Amino acid sequence: MATKAQKVRLSIFLIGSGAVLLVFFIALVGSRILKRMDPYTIVYEEISVTGLEPGAAVKYHGVQVGRVADLSVRNATSIQVSIQVEHLTPIKKDTEAVVSAVGITGLKFIELTGGTESSELLEVGGTIKAGQSLFDTISGQAEVILAKLEQVINNLNHLLGPETTVSLQNALNSVSLVSTKVDTLLTENRYSINRSVANLDSIMENLAETSQKTTELVTTVHSLVSSEDVTGTLSDIRSISAQVRTQIDSLRLAETTEELRKLLVSTNQMVVHYDLIGIRARDDILKSMSNLEQALDNLREATDVIRENPSVLLRGRQTTGDRIE
Repeated sequence: MATKAQKVRLSIFLIGSGAVLLVFFIALVGSRILKRMDPYTIVYEEISVTGLEPGAAVKYHGVQVGRVADLSVRNATSIQVSIQVEHLTPIKKDTEAVVSAVGITGLKFIELTGGTESSELLEVGGTIKAGQSLFDTISGQAEVILAKLEQVINNLNHLLGPETTVSLQNALNSVSLVSTKVDTLLTENRYSINRSVANLDSIMENLAETSQKTTELVTTVHSLVSSEDVTGTLSDIRSISAQVRTQIDSLRLAETTEELRKLLVSTNQMVVHYDLIGIRARDDILKSMSNLEQALDNLREATDVIRENPSVLLRGRQTTGDRIE
């Protein structure tokens, strides 16, 4: 049987333990009970709040500042969430409330994000703007992408349908047939085409040679006309003409006659000089005219053949005796 001293010690132990537990309870729970909380409301339009329960945490940029007090259906498309946050929490008018998930458990909490320094504080009891979470945004975009992908697949199915496949196959067969015919035509008339090209090359070479010789002839004539002899002769003629004019004016007929004689002699020498120039250039002119005439004859013959039978450029002529020179 317990003695009186043991009962006293047991009573003291129980009273002390109870006091310690009471102090611990007051310290742990009393601070939360006595803490001042501010109410706010959030309205989610066409946003699912599955997993959000009363008592869920409310965080401000990752720091827990309150709890979800209540959830209620406002109308057919919106849900009203009442929250309690700590007093003096800087909730701005542009702060948004986003429903976020807690890991992979399916439970959710409310994250208060945004809010600029220049924005005004939201009054206590006001409505915080509802925001979309990253998951909701991605889900919405995924739905749009899936709709567009489905449309693309439908278009591809229509494009690859039987009618389109048959039309495409017919087009490919036609292209293949045309390519085969063109290749056969070029193979059969390769010699004629090469011969026509060679004749055209010859004509072009003759024309180029004739043009070069004509240019050389013009240069020669220009150099002869610009020579010192011709220039001196013209200068003498001008000088003599001036003297004749002066002498006629002064009636010095004898001296004028002598000067006229000298003028005739100079003129005769100039005529002889030009005659020598003409003899020197005649051969070059005749040769150039001959080459030019030959080139024109070749070009005229080729033009007549092509005009009479334009297909000779691809098929060639039937007889080997006919040839474009």
